[in-house]
Amino acid sequence: MDEKPKPFSPDWNQVLEQLEANEQSAVSLSAEEQLLLAELRKLRDEAGEALKTYQSFDTDKKWADFRLQAGIDHISGRSAGGKGYKLWLRIAAAIVIIFGAGLFYFRQEPTKQNLVNDIRNDIAPGKNAATLTLDNGKRILLSAAAKGQLAREAGIVITKTSDGQVTYSVQDQEHLAGAKINTLSTSIGETYRLRLPDQSEVWLNASSSIKFPASFTGHQQREVELSGEAYFEIAKDKAHPFIVKTDQQEIQVLGTHFNINNYGDKNSTITTLLEGSLRVLNAVKTSKVIKPGEQSAVGRNGGIIISRADVKQTMAWKNGYFRFREERIDHIMVEISRWYNIEVNYQGELSTEKFNGNISRYKNISEVLNMLSYSNAVKFKVEGRRVTVMQ
Repeated sequence: MDEKPKPFSPDWNQVLEQLEANEQSAVSLSAEEQLLLAELRKLRDEAGEALKTYQSFDTDKKWADFRLQAGIDHISGRSAGGKGYKLWLRIAAAIVIIFGAGLFYFRQEPTKQNLVNDIRNDIAPGKNAATLTLDNGKRILLSAAAKGQLAREAGIVITKTSDGQVTYSVQDQEHLAGAKINTLSTSIGETYRLRLPDQSEVWLNASSSIKFPASFTGHQQREVELSGEAYFEIAKDKAHPFIVKTDQQEIQVLGTHFNINNYGDKNSTITTLLEGSLRVLNAVKTSKVIKPGEQSAVGRNGGIIISRADVKQTMAWKNGYFRFREERIDHIMVEISRWYNIEVNYQGELSTEKFNGNISRYKNISEVLNMLSYSNAVKFKVEGRRVTVMQ
């Protein structure tokens, strides 16, 4: 005879540790599971001071009440392969996510939420696209280009792979011309992946650009220039240090993984190190070394500040989702506007509420805005590509 699984009542410290290791799973939740999360958020709020108070909360009763409300009292199954048990695991995962990371603060009934936002047209998310500008001025729109060879110049063959990546390879050593400079640039709502001539890889965020030589042969160092944001995985070459220049700083690496955020709307250039080590130099050549898990901030005044990094937040864009932690709505809308190519206006007083949450960057803007407005702090109107934020 099948046994019903025990009510989900985990050790919350273990839950949080597991959540930190698997937090990105929140991105793939279905619309139905988001409704479950909304209900669970209400239950958590009843407990008072989040996890501290929850330890003394009657979890068995609340679990039973929730199962009754959700109509899932029939869940049963002995093995992990059973459909009922799989459904129970999905609900358990939703509970883990809601108590540990919290998506957005769902304080309003979902059925009423549809009446809050005035979305007259939906807007699709950004896409995998960029423009490659060769040294001779020729521009190649990569979203329209077929896979295969894009160009050949001075012994270098430039190719678009089947998965959309641009790669550089040496075909003729005798005719290399390392001085030829190429530029890969993304517009608002675009992102792209590039393999440099030394086999280092670069992921370029929206509204960004990188300049680099078509070949590093003959150069004592591998030097590129970045505007905007990019994540780098650098091929190791001790004899030829890799240099990334921005308008505020220069970093020197041998082989490492790191992210640089140099958007113009920021007050400083943020460099986050995931693996290896690198040296950060400011405009007057003062330098500091950062270690994995740390980030440097180089401000307009040239100072270098080293601190612990929120690596998950830094890497969210590259991993395909938005991640907000105690962020104001105006800061959030800067990131959203860069990805959805929208104009943002504010009506009335700006909300001071801080938002927390994760959501896929590949959802239409209506889903993102609906989740933000569950807090009751803001609502939105979408007209064409103009989004108005209101209290």
